[in-house]
Amino acid sequence: MRAADISFYYDDFVESEEELLRVHYTTVGWAEALQRNGVDVVVLKRFHRDASFVKNGVQYVFVKDKFKGELRLWQMPLSFLRSIVRANADIVHLHSFPFSFPAFVLRILLPRKTGIVVQNHGGKVGRGFAIKILTRLAHFADAFFFTAFEQGSHWFKHDRLRKKVMPVMESCPVFDVATLDANRTYTYADRDAARKAFGLKGKPVFLWVGALDENKDPLTILNAFEVIFTGLNTGFLYMIYHNKKLIAEVEQRIVQSPALRNNVVLVGKVPRDLMVHYYSCADYFVLGSHYEGSGFALSESLSFGCVPVVTDIPSFRVMTDNGTLGKLWEAGNADALIAAVNEVLHKPLQQQAESCIKFYRHHLTFEAIALTAIEHYKKIMAGRLAAVND
Repeated sequence: MRAADISFYYDDFVESEEELLRVHYTTVGWAEALQRNGVDVVVLKRFHRDASFVKNGVQYVFVKDKFKGELRLWQMPLSFLRSIVRANADIVHLHSFPFSFPAFVLRILLPRKTGIVVQNHGGKVGRGFAIKILTRLAHFADAFFFTAFEQGSHWFKHDRLRKKVMPVMESCPVFDVATLDANRTYTYADRDAARKAFGLKGKPVFLWVGALDENKDPLTILNAFEVIFTGLNTGFLYMIYHNKKLIAEVEQRIVQSPALRNNVVLVGKVPRDLMVHYYSCADYFVLGSHYEGSGFALSESLSFGCVPVVTDIPSFRVMTDNGTLGKLWEAGNADALIAAVNEVLHKPLQQQAESCIKFYRHHLTFEAIALTAIEHYKKIMAGRLAAVND
């Protein structure tokens, strides 16, 4: 089996091919995992210059065209599409739904035996005439990758397209990009020792990692923890964030409440290498998301054994083994979060944490994702072969 992994977007500020791969490390991790499991992989990326090389068995091809890094919906990078055809792949794996127009063109250019996959990387269902056109063109893809089948059902109303939805995790976050966490051991670490070494206080420690915006809904989190910390005044909630859209409202809410003032720490943005310490110190991971394409922060937290107390949305259901890990709660419902926290607090912590790590290793690593993708690829290839023989 030969698979071509296709990226239409690149960052204009990136100067070298090596730097682009560091930025897009999830592509590298995905490709190398496929290669280790018997797939011949070629990664093709649009870039501001032509180049090619092989690294760890994976072939990388960078193709220059006349467009900028962020391709517009109506722009057609024909030189790039021709490079994809020349790759002679059994599977062409396209990233991001806005590029279903190229999928339509590729269906014309590619041999009939070649399957086309379009993978969703987040975002809600669009509206308007342009989205209708793109959805219509999407008929020409053989499969759509979503983290959860339900997400694809939201995108597509027609049964013909829904039948093409295949669940697979979006990708796998790592902390050491140079090694893709190859040297990391996934074991539960003593939280008291970690907190003492890093200087965090609180028992238990709750961790939030996300944007301070309406989707992540930090105000519902704070409303719940005001009640939780009234009866659990030794606990602490650490909030790590990069987007500060609701920072004024969040700070005002904390100031108004003694329980929140004493037990909530607004950390702000944290360098990647320090995130390891926060996950190692945290007992529970909390998020209030109303929608996520997958959930990289949740995936990271599970790998450290942080027990999830997250919203009951499609991607989080998949990533928590349908709520078997930790507890799911209704988005926007502070009372539901209070009940969820109380439930996980009354279960053995280390046993829950070790279950999270085990699930992560078997379902959310690059290796696990690659094995799932390969099974999907095989089904797609069988379908194309049947179509060719008709």
